[in-house]
Amino acid sequence: MSTLEIVVVLSGLFLGYWIVSRFLLGGTSARASAAASAQNRARETARNEKTTSASWDKILGVSPDASIDEIRRAYKLLISQYHPDKVASLGDELKDLAEHKSKEITQAYREALRMRGEEV
Repeated sequence: MSTLEIVVVLSGLFLGYWIVSRFLLGGTSARASAAASAQNRARETARNEKTTSASWDKILGVSPDASIDEIRRAYKLLISQYHPDKVASLGDELKDLAEHKSKEITQAYREALRMRGEEV
């Protein structure tokens, strides 16, 4: 094998590596940074929602003078919809959002029962 052939082979290997790393692996890191950015936005939204929490009746979707049975039914329905285990396979962002929402629902439920003089 001559020196020219070795240079051509090494140049081809280098060019092939560059193409693969630039186009195939470069797209992966861009998607990863976009996912991280979306996750950071979701966390920021969750923090903002904590500071502006709604009243328990609006969170549970019942009237303020609802009976304990109505409150329990609304809680069971909402917690079954927003439970983190339901979205565990859909990614961390949705799982974090579901955890936040289920904590909010549980907190509203406890507050409603506490106002009614019931134990959780």
